[in-house]
Amino acid sequence: MSLSTCIKGAFLAFTLAGSAQATTSLQDIAGAMGKKGQTTAQPTASDTVDYSSEISSLLGQVTSNLNVSEKQAEGGLASVFNYVKNNVSTDDFGNIANSIPGLDGLLSAVPSASGSSGQSTANTLSGLMDKASEYSSSVKSVNDIKKQFEALGLTPDMIGQFVSQISTWLNKEDKPETQSLFESGMEGLLSAL
Repeated sequence: MSLSTCIKGAFLAFTLAGSAQATTSLQDIAGAMGKKGQTTAQPTASDTVDYSSEISSLLGQVTSNLNVSEKQAEGGLASVFNYVKNNVSTDDFGNIANSIPGLDGLLSAVPSASGSSGQSTANTLSGLMDKASEYSSSVKSVNDIKKQFEALGLTPDMIGQFVSQISTWLNKEDKPETQSLFESGMEGLLSAL
C-alpha cells in the first residue's frame, strides 16, 4: 500500500468516524448544558482586544449568527484566516490583510492545535492524522484547523459555518477582490471536511 493511499485512508477514517463521534459527543454535552456550540467560559476584561471596526463588525456577526462566545468567534475566525494565510502567496495574504484592517491582530487569537478528543477511537484516528500530517502539508493544514476548533470547544463541522460567515461579510462589505483571494485560500478545505 502506498503512503498516499495510507494518508487518504487515515484522513477519510478520521473525517467519517472521528468527526461524527466528536460531533455527537459535543452535541450531547452542549444539549445537556442547554447551549448550542458554545462553552460557559466567558472572556474576562483582560481577554478583550480592541479590534478595528471591520474586525469588530465581523466578530459581532459571527457571535450573533452562530451563537458562540466572543472568544470562540475570535479563535475560529483567526483559525480560518490563518488557514488562508498558509494556502495563498505572501502577496495575496498581504492584499487580504490590507483590505481588512486589524486582521494581523486577530491572527494572534489562533488557538493551539495541541490536545485531542477524549474518545479512544477519535484519539487513534487523530494519531493517524498526526502521522499523515508529517508527510502532507495539506493534511496537516486541515488537521490543524480541526484541532484549533476543538480547542475552542467547537466542532469541526462549524468550520464551514465560519467560512460562510466570512464570505457573507466580505460580500456585504463590498470586497470582491478580497473575497476572491479568500476563496482561493479555502480551496480544498471544505471538501476535506
